[in-house]
Amino acid sequence: MIEQSPESSPISSTPKPEVSDLSRRGLLRGAAAGAVGAASLSSLAGLALPPSVALAAPQTPQIAPATPHLAPVVELARGGQLREYWVQADSFFHNIIPTGVDGMTGNTFTASQTSFWAIGYRAFTPNWEKPLPGNADIGANTGIPGPIFRGEVGDTIRVHFRNNDTYYKQAHTVSVHGLYFTVENDGGWAWMLRDRPGTSVEFGQTYTYEWKAIPRSVGTWPYHDHGKHFDPGRGTVVVEAGAELGLYGMAAITDQNTPAVDVEMTSIWSSFYSGDIPGLSQDFHTFDGLAYLGNTPTMRAKIGQRVRWRMVSLGNDFHTFHVHGHSWMHNGRFDDTIVVGPGATLTFDYVEDAAPGQWFYHCHVPMHVMGPGMGGMIGLYTVTA
Repeated sequence: MIEQSPESSPISSTPKPEVSDLSRRGLLRGAAAGAVGAASLSSLAGLALPPSVALAAPQTPQIAPATPHLAPVVELARGGQLREYWVQADSFFHNIIPTGVDGMTGNTFTASQTSFWAIGYRAFTPNWEKPLPGNADIGANTGIPGPIFRGEVGDTIRVHFRNNDTYYKQAHTVSVHGLYFTVENDGGWAWMLRDRPGTSVEFGQTYTYEWKAIPRSVGTWPYHDHGKHFDPGRGTVVVEAGAELGLYGMAAITDQNTPAVDVEMTSIWSSFYSGDIPGLSQDFHTFDGLAYLGNTPTMRAKIGQRVRWRMVSLGNDFHTFHVHGHSWMHNGRFDDTIVVGPGATLTFDYVEDAAPGQWFYHCHVPMHVMGPGMGGMIGLYTVTA
């Protein structure tokens, strides 16, 4: 099983945002000319850069001006396409264990112990006319998690966002990791910067975010609500409460060097805390908002298929990503258990060669699988011939 790790490089660019509440200002623009000036060739030894990046060598190699503070400037990928998403934050009643049974232990739960008022992102047709059906491109699109935003290096990703949180009626945002954007497209709220556009989209309002996929954007990234803090109902203001209630998703960025795969498995690991959220009888550690065997998503692959995992971790806890019967190349060695912290991600490929059968994928922290007053992070991975 061999991991594929596309190369990535830094860039410099200054795009301009487009805001749906205001007059449209056009597409994201900007590019930085890439070159390496006045730096010795020896200082660049071993530096891996894409073939499209040209290095300007000194005219006289024996003369090397002392400019150690200058770094190579990589040209922004030209071309690309505009990828538009119409996304809405909806509030809805969500059951973390819809079967009512923990398939690992046989323990049972009532809906009143495992349900709460959640908020999630959903993708819509243009102008938010109707929700899009789920598919392999955007995912299930049921709200938790939100739709997958996809792009290739050079693309502009434009997200038209509408806040339809009819239950909490709080301000929300969309804040992405890993892409290039201006501060007006960051979506991160703070009291001292409360007048910054896009950081507090109130109930009933809209805002349009624009991000650029650049060479160092290749990979898997979370996006989530980073708006005003609020109290979900337990009497305590919770930082990033919207994200804890389900406002999160992932972005998947590729480039021309990203290999094609037969199967892509996506999973967002997050926790719902009973101390913050009314209606929950305990803390639940979840995959895509669901907990315990028989409820969490079942992954499937056939022997010989090239498989890609995209995983995002959110919440207050560190987890260990583990798959029974499998190993893959990670940081120069084969591994089958990787530690991931809040906001961290994993992306890796392998060719499926496990024995046929039903395997577990789970967090290897025992209490996150089944602990006193918590648990749920385990699912099935079915391999067929």
